[in-house]
Amino acid sequence: MELYDVNEFWKFDLRVGLVKKAEKLKRTKKLIKLEVDFGSEQRTIITGLADQYTPEELEGKKFIFVLNLKPKKLSGVESQGMLIVAESEDGKVYLLPVPDEVPIGTKVW
Repeated sequence: MELYDVNEFWKFDLRVGLVKKAEKLKRTKKLIKLEVDFGSEQRTIITGLADQYTPEELEGKKFIFVLNLKPKKLSGVESQGMLIVAESEDGKVYLLPVPDEVPIGTKVW
């Protein structure tokens, strides 16, 4: 395992966001388009979780997102961040919901 200085970690902007809308992208097997509210802004974020979760399981919930990644087009839609999840060695993905009392836009560290 490679080790990093803690200053590398602080470069990432991790925030709590509320998934306002989630929909599976047509013509894809794994992609879900999320419309996420961060309080001061809304962003579109694409996740590759449709093989394990439905859009309904994501909608209306708070999660942690990385916001300061370069945008990336996936299936023609620009993703403006990344959802943080846990993944076991066998490829099972686990959602990490944030408690309701945590305000959207809260910085995570």
